Amino acid sequence: MRRLTVTALFPLFVGITATSATIVSFASEARADGVDEGRQRFTRGLELYKEGNFHAALAEFRAAYTAAPSFRLQYNLGQTLYQLQDYAGAVRAFEQYLSEGAEKVEPERKKEVEGELAKLRQRVAKLTFVVNVPTAEISIDDEPRGNAQKPILVSAGRRRISVTASNFQTETRVVDFAGAQQTELKFELKPIGGVGGPGPGPIVEPPKAMQAKSRTPFYVGLGITGALAGGTAVFAILTSGKHSDFESAVAKPGVQKSEIEDARDGTKTMALVADIFAGATILSAGLTVMAFVLTSGEEPATTGAALRVAPPKLTARPVIGPGTLGLTGTF
Repeated sequence: MRRLTVTALFPLFVGITATSATIVSFASEARADGVDEGRQRFTRGLELYKEGNFHAALAEFRAAYTAAPSFRLQYNLGQTLYQLQDYAGAVRAFEQYLSEGAEKVEPERKKEVEGELAKLRQRVAKLTFVVNVPTAEISIDDEPRGNAQKPILVSAGRRRISVTASNFQTETRVVDFAGAQQTELKFELKPIGGVGGPGPGPIVEPPKAMQAKSRTPFYVGLGITGALAGGTAVFAILTSGKHSDFESAVAKPGVQKSEIEDARDGTKTMALVADIFAGATILSAGLTVMAFVLTSGEEPATTGAALRVAPPKLTARPVIGPGTLGLTGTF
């Protein structure tokens, strides 16, 4: 830490040199409503500087400048930034001190500051930016430094550079710079949402129109089940009639054996057909219930240009064979 001494010349603000601190007055340059706050903050900043708390001192000096602007405070800011090894910030502060102070800066102090600047310029790099978005903003180590159209000074060492622009993705690089170096950096920002210009934002598909599922398979199954149930009932009645004929033939005196056998065969045939229809009715009822479940709810609606798919067809036919009773079909 640089040695700091205080010499009381005027009762207001203090300017810190490389080896000493000299009290200087600029009450006439400050806003009347900010002088008190500026004095308090500057005094606090000086105390923090002496303690080696340079970050806190920097914050107080900046607040003092905001309350009561004076070119003399830029000198204090430059010295504090120098201590923090923010060489680029110190260069900017010292240059502003000489620019704003002009003829008000004492020759001896001016010579001192110019010597400091000569030393500091060997510790900074000058960056120029080539960005596809002219309005892009630059941040160095997360500190905003203006747009990409102006050269920017950075302290030598490793720096984190971010380039941002509205509607474009931020690009960040970590680069090492040597002192007294001039570097051109090129950035090609990518639009948010795609290539070819500022992106419109995330693409959100509109909700698809929905329509009720076709109930055709269910209605077809219901019709077939009803027809089969009706057939079952008819053949059950016919079977009952054949059974009555068989009983009458058996009870008839002098009946021929052939008549009894014919009546028995007729009863068996009707009973078999009635059983087939009953089984087919049960199977069809099961398929109808399945069709009802599958056709419940909604599905995406088709547009005029879309290929319309015909609703599935339900076909069924009974299967009768030796030891076989069933129903086949497509669904």
